[in-house]
Amino acid sequence: MFSFTKLLVLVAVIAFVWFGWRWFQRWELERRMGEGGRVRDKETRRLPAEDMAACRICGVYVAQGAKSCGRAECPYPR
Repeated sequence: MFSFTKLLVLVAVIAFVWFGWRWFQRWELERRMGEGGRVRDKETRRLPAEDMAACRICGVYVAQGAKSCGRAECPYPR
């Protein structure tokens, strides 16, 4: 049968693992931080937004100022 002491030990172990994992994640994030508080990891970088324009022929959205949408009948030069 479960005793109160065993239950307390179980709760303590779960809390230790939980807070240890959270501490490790924070430590890992701080380790990856570069100058100015920016993360150096490629996965967390974000590219700036670009305005999109629809191709008049096929309707595919391409970045404004793009050379071509990739189709042969595209009005934009390749």
